[in-house]
Amino acid sequence: MDYPPDYSKYTLDKLLYVDQHINREQYPKSARRLDQEIAGRRREVSERKQHLPLLKSIDNAKEQPPQIQEHSSELSLEFHGSAREYFRIWIVNLCLTLLTLGFFSAWAKVRKKRFSYSHTTIGGTPFQYLGQPIPILKGRLIAGIGFLVYYISSHFITSLLPWVLGAGIILAPWVIVRSAAFNAGYSAFRNMTFHFEAGYMDAFKVLYAWGIIPILVMGMMFKWLVDPTFLGIISIVFAFSLPWLIRRVKKFIVEHTFYGGKNGVFSASGGQYFKIYFISGLIMLGVTIPLGILVAIVTTSTTKMWLLTYISPILVYAGYVLAYAYIRARSGNLAWNNTRLGPLRFQSTLRCRDLVRLYVTNALGIVASSGLLIPWAVIRTWKYRADNMRVWQEEELTQFQGSHTSKVTALGAETLDIFDLDLSL
Repeated sequence: MDYPPDYSKYTLDKLLYVDQHINREQYPKSARRLDQEIAGRRREVSERKQHLPLLKSIDNAKEQPPQIQEHSSELSLEFHGSAREYFRIWIVNLCLTLLTLGFFSAWAKVRKKRFSYSHTTIGGTPFQYLGQPIPILKGRLIAGIGFLVYYISSHFITSLLPWVLGAGIILAPWVIVRSAAFNAGYSAFRNMTFHFEAGYMDAFKVLYAWGIIPILVMGMMFKWLVDPTFLGIISIVFAFSLPWLIRRVKKFIVEHTFYGGKNGVFSASGGQYFKIYFISGLIMLGVTIPLGILVAIVTTSTTKMWLLTYISPILVYAGYVLAYAYIRARSGNLAWNNTRLGPLRFQSTLRCRDLVRLYVTNALGIVASSGLLIPWAVIRTWKYRADNMRVWQEEELTQFQGSHTSKVTALGAETLDIFDLDLSL
């Protein structure tokens, strides 16, 4: 759909830049609105010159700072999608996925991605999703077989689980590289695709530099986990090292992603991530205190058992939502505020309390509507993220130059989807 942005907030130079790059056939309403705004601005300039000739030199002097600051001007990031339009896509995707026993899910993913990309614009220019459903379907089938093997080994043939996890350790770097390459290679902006350049060993070093995960799997193979001392030590070490591991993966993805010949730069530190996860742990710990008091009250009086039944789930879910919202807000801001791509820098302003309110109202709406308000919740979430993201350009975007990228299989990306893992910022 063609939803014209608010061009009244744009400078004349920015309007002229958008005028040079807008796709007039695809966005006729935006183009007409843009032409009207440019014509109005030019009339204002003409009238100003006629009525205030003596102030011309002063006006030029006042206009000099913006000319200097143009190298750090803001590009508007907007999401134009509506819940009504997305509901049509979502309900068709749901029905056809159920009717085809899940095979339509690949087409559903493409339809969802194309909707979200095409309705997200930077400077009036939308993103493009170029992925095709057949490669995604093939990737999901293979990844589904892998998940089935993992499920059987973890529930029925547990003696095979350490060996399955060992195979997963070997394949994990390849999966991450292929997933990042697929997601980048089929995402485009201004008719130029992103691409990801890294090899298996690059990802292997990032994931296993400290050897914690391989040691954990080896412990399962040789039954070291039977020893509670070893289990406790490795669990503590893994928990404390997890923020640094997350930071290493984020840095790896950003700095090996290219657009127009420019790669990303990531400057966040492991200590900053550790602080976020440490505070989230304190939040969960804070929930356990009233929960412990509640358990103590119930044990002294069996007539108050209803307190434990009804209040304990509320406390647990409240703690989870608060901790999750805190991690999403703080880690999202940290990642984007420390990411650069060529002349572009980003500013994220997510807030924990806003996300808590968003998650709670979304959940209540979905439950009250028996799931029919899922599209409404999705659109609200996308729009909130877009409204709290700002993009700044320090130089002209013309320095981005297109480059050739080869086709990438979807297996890695679908493997992460099935195992519910997320590599995004």
